[in-house]
Amino acid sequence: MTLSEPPAPAAASLASANAVADLEHVFAHAPLGVARLTAEGLLCWTNAAFATVLDARADALLDVKLHDLLDHDGSRDQIDRVLRDALAGHSRSIDVDLRAPSPRAHTKHCTLRVWRVDSEPSSLVASLERAPHPPVGVDAGELATLMERAAAGIARIEPDLSMRSCNPRWSEITGQSRAQALGRGWIEHIDPDGCAEFLDALLAASLDAQRLQGRLRLLTVEGEVRWIDVVATPLPATDADRVAGDAAPGAPMVLTFSDITENVEADHRAEELTRVLEATPDLVAILDPGGHNLSWANDAFRQFLLPHEVHETSMLAMLDEWSQAQYATSTLAALARTGSWQGELTFANGFGDEIPVSALLVAHHGEDGLIEAISLVARDLSDLRDAEQRVRASEIRLAALVEHASDLVCVVRPGGRIVYTSPAVMRVLGHSPGDLEGRNIFTFAHPDDLERVKVAAAELTNTPTMSGPIELRVLHANGSWRHFEVVATNLVDNPAVNGLVLNARDVSDRVEAAEILATRAYHDELTGLPNRALLLERLREALQHAQERRRMVGVLFLDLDRFKIVNDSLGHTAGDELLREVARRIQEIIRPGDTVARLGGDEFVVIINGMVRRGDAVLAARRLRRAIAKPIKLGSDSTVVTTSLGIAVAEGHESPEDLLRDSDTALYRAKDQGRDRADMFDDHLRDQAVRRHSVEQHLRRALDERLVEVLYQPIVDLKTDAITGAEALVRLRELDGSLMLPSEFIDIAEDTGLIIRLGAQVLALASRRAASWVSRYSGQSLHVAVNVSARQMADSSFAQQVASELANTGLPAELLSLELTESALIEGNPTTEKTLNQLTALGIQLGLDDFGTGFSSLSYLKRFPIDFVKIDRTFTDGLGTDDNDTAIVKATIALSHSLGLRVVAEGVETIAQRDLLKELGCDFGQGYLFARPLDPMAIETMLNNQRSS
Repeated sequence: MTLSEPPAPAAASLASANAVADLEHVFAHAPLGVARLTAEGLLCWTNAAFATVLDARADALLDVKLHDLLDHDGSRDQIDRVLRDALAGHSRSIDVDLRAPSPRAHTKHCTLRVWRVDSEPSSLVASLERAPHPPVGVDAGELATLMERAAAGIARIEPDLSMRSCNPRWSEITGQSRAQALGRGWIEHIDPDGCAEFLDALLAASLDAQRLQGRLRLLTVEGEVRWIDVVATPLPATDADRVAGDAAPGAPMVLTFSDITENVEADHRAEELTRVLEATPDLVAILDPGGHNLSWANDAFRQFLLPHEVHETSMLAMLDEWSQAQYATSTLAALARTGSWQGELTFANGFGDEIPVSALLVAHHGEDGLIEAISLVARDLSDLRDAEQRVRASEIRLAALVEHASDLVCVVRPGGRIVYTSPAVMRVLGHSPGDLEGRNIFTFAHPDDLERVKVAAAELTNTPTMSGPIELRVLHANGSWRHFEVVATNLVDNPAVNGLVLNARDVSDRVEAAEILATRAYHDELTGLPNRALLLERLREALQHAQERRRMVGVLFLDLDRFKIVNDSLGHTAGDELLREVARRIQEIIRPGDTVARLGGDEFVVIINGMVRRGDAVLAARRLRRAIAKPIKLGSDSTVVTTSLGIAVAEGHESPEDLLRDSDTALYRAKDQGRDRADMFDDHLRDQAVRRHSVEQHLRRALDERLVEVLYQPIVDLKTDAITGAEALVRLRELDGSLMLPSEFIDIAEDTGLIIRLGAQVLALASRRAASWVSRYSGQSLHVAVNVSARQMADSSFAQQVASELANTGLPAELLSLELTESALIEGNPTTEKTLNQLTALGIQLGLDDFGTGFSSLSYLKRFPIDFVKIDRTFTDGLGTDDNDTAIVKATIALSHSLGLRVVAEGVETIAQRDLLKELGCDFGQGYLFARPLDPMAIETMLNNQRSS
């Protein structure tokens, strides 16, 4: 038989029977409830799926009218219209609430569709969206009609995954014609991302005769994505299947599917909206239709107000008493009347806080006009209320300041007419406020200043801004001229002012003081001696004369021993008197051509001109020491002070700065040697360079032979007094067994570049020690802090070196802190910034060491990824005794905490310092109060004691 030959009668009969069987199987397994109706809506028969939708038996529905299944009488008109339209050949579907004719039946919300059977115009067919069971007694024509007109898509897929048939819904969804879809053409419109997975699952379901259900993404001919819900149900084998001996293994599958793209996209939009609402800092919630209880709240709302679960939380329970009354009356009434309400409420959260908010509530209505839900969006007004309160307080203070300020405040019109003067005008100019109002302010300016003042006023009038301070002389009521500093602000456009606001301060005393200072620019105010500026001029002249006359110049640098003790014990007045007496005694000792100057504090410098021998300077120093050491009468007390002197001698070739430096160096050696002595700058000081070389060699040997040692000083949590970590402090073991302090070799290491190797060894030792603490003291999270130099930070391989140490030792990155000096940051090295970012990425904690002692800049805390700052011991030392130090520490702690940084105070040596640091909120402390730098065994003993206690 060829393809052009008609089929034999037996084959045709078999094909017709197979078609009927296919249709019967389609409705047997499609998710549709099907019923046959009379024109009056009487149910003649139903399939099992129809009864399942209503949780009823099929026989209980026979001879029941559709109207009798309605849950609400109001839907009868809908049913009548659907029946009339179906009889007229217009099929359509409606959503109705139906229930079985049983007292115990529950209402089901169903989608009902009714259409006319073409072969019997007075007969109707109805479908419900439920999983169908095979209808009984339906002919092939009706099944074909049902399949073509079904709201859901229906297709038959053979075991070889070819499509045998489908209804129009496939083409409506994909745009692919039915002819193109048949065979394997339908697979082309499955999204490649997931296609293989779906086909594998479908093939497995066919082989196992199992049902398959899920979601599938299709591509239309225009390339659009469509989502379908798909159910694949196996068909039992038909006669045709049994005749075809070469058919692929497995059962044919019926695909029923529906387009859910809009639902999926709506879900995606809802998810996106939910993410946005969760991320917003505003308080967002959904309430039930009555506005009584919460059904959903975003994260901000939950964290801010709800210590418990959101669901069914009472709205009134979250409001204070006043807001409860307002909400229960006006708010809910407005929602019912207008659909929205906006105003202010006060929430009372579960933590005892009251939070004022600006709230917007909107009622959302359904198609039936009833409220389905109420949305609430609220913004915390706490900061705004605080700001308003501060503004009001500021306005009150400002008014009080203006009325009681020592400075004069005036308001003048652009032409100069005075319209207001503050009461201070009586004190500063001798006029009552009323005497000046209406007069022109220029009449009070000094003639020599008048033109300059008029020009400044004209420029300010044409520019809405503030002028820089301008000084002028103003006529006093007693006829004298007073010096004023004036700052003017143009507020002509401000209707509340409509003029220029002048803030004038009487600076007559300052001007007079400046004139006095100008005459004293080269002299010390306390002693009348030359100051540094005049000293350098005199020294430059002395060196020039010495070179011309082949003489020498001696410089004696004096420092009073333990002057601070005298100053602190007897008071600053006695200290000043002591300095004046010392200056007088020095002047009595030196020759008329010599110079004595005071550099500040208790430091004096004497220039000895025209020396012939170096010993002349030594003799002069001896005379000075004897004269100063005599008892000095200070009021009713008598005291004796000694003097340390540094001597430098030049023959005219050195600069003044060099000579002062050399004498200062000699002075410090004298102080180091026990004070009350004079030392001359000579070869011995140059020998220090030899010592420097020796230290460098020792450092190199220590690095080569790994003789570097590390001590550990505990870092204590000031809240709990518990040791939370330690700072690693490097030491070098000298040949005599003593330890060399960092002050002796760190500068040399920096200058020679050995700091890179030294830092690497310290990092390795500290990391290994800290890693051992992790295993030995589990649960204590003990960290180690390591100092890092500017050279290390500028090394591009440093971050990798740190990462390697962490990997080698197993030390968690968060337990390693690196302390940087400000010098490591101020250079602005790009490599340094890159290294900082790399260290932060590793999880390393970064700290700014000795904060406030160098070139401190707040920009460092903002620009660089700093985690903590260390307050230098120089400020800790003055805590509670020095107002400036206390204020600096307090400000540093407050600033750091506002930036989210932790604070460590160094140099804590007293209980009073510790207690004040606790009071100021400092996080950690370090110093001799807790422990000196300890070797590893000693600090582990402390940790053991802490663990046992």
